[in-house]
Amino acid sequence: MGPISALALALRTSAGDAVLGLFHRQHRPSRGRAVRRPDGTQEARIVVDHGYHPARIELESGVPAVLRFERVEDDPCAELLVSELLPSSYRLAAGAETVVRFTPKAAGVFAFTCGLGLYTGLLVVRPGKGVR
Repeated sequence: MGPISALALALRTSAGDAVLGLFHRQHRPSRGRAVRRPDGTQEARIVVDHGYHPARIELESGVPAVLRFERVEDDPCAELLVSELLPSSYRLAAGAETVVRFTPKAAGVFAFTCGLGLYTGLLVVRPGKGVR
């Protein structure tokens, strides 16, 4: 392949990646609110794909929470989930869903990250009214 062909391929690939990146950003919400389930828990789904999508989850304090992390990539960075709000760190298996259950005790903003801190997200805990 000559230098012109290589450049054209690189530009075409970069443009395709840019379009795909734009598509993902437009169709993945940057923030989400946990949904209240009939059993009284609050639940949110987070897709792990070169970051957390959504990257901001709103929760209510005093209400049991279920976070479902679906790791669709195999980047080693995404394997570990860490947050001061969670009871421990969690290993996220590639191509699988990991369920994290806990009850946020206090209102505040708490970061969650991958093991290297490259992927970041926020758990925004609002004051709650307790289990309804």
